[in-house]
Amino acid sequence: MASIILITGTPGVGKTVLARNLSRKSGFKLVELGNLVRKERLYTRFDKARKTYVVDEGKLRKRLEALSRSSERIVLPTHLIGRFLPKASVKLALVLRLDPLVLYKRLRARGWTRRKAWENTEAEILDVCLQESRFLFGPRKVYEIDTTRKSAGAVYWEAMQALSTGRVRRSGVVNWLARYDPLELERTL
Repeated sequence: MASIILITGTPGVGKTVLARNLSRKSGFKLVELGNLVRKERLYTRFDKARKTYVVDEGKLRKRLEALSRSSERIVLPTHLIGRFLPKASVKLALVLRLDPLVLYKRLRARGWTRRKAWENTEAEILDVCLQESRFLFGPRKVYEIDTTRKSAGAVYWEAMQALSTGRVRRSGVVNWLARYDPLELERTL
């Protein structure tokens, strides 16, 4: 059975860069969920307002289960977490975090609308990806990395330390609510 390393977090926190580094430097097979969904038509429709595909969770689950039956080590970067993930195959969930001010500016620089950038920034402030990961995989399989002010190499090194030492149960490291008031932050941005 394959070993899946899930890399999750709000869009813009560095998931793709870490996943590509793990694939290139450590031999993991990179499975980019968005590409897989589009290429294999694992969606129900296109949401024009959000400019994204709505995933067909049943089809996606079957496809990921098929992938997890291989003997390859898989790295799966995605902000989507749900019932479609074969939980038993996920060895570790790396949850990447980024300071909300940096995140919002990064998303706006990518051309995202204010609304979409704020929705994702708010999800980061409220720990949505972290809480979903802890709920689905349990705290023992979740490792949180704050990517703020860290190079891609430093994030890769920290991820490799977590993988090689089996050092898990590191979540709850970041608390944006202690630093920022979401309503005040929204008015500022």
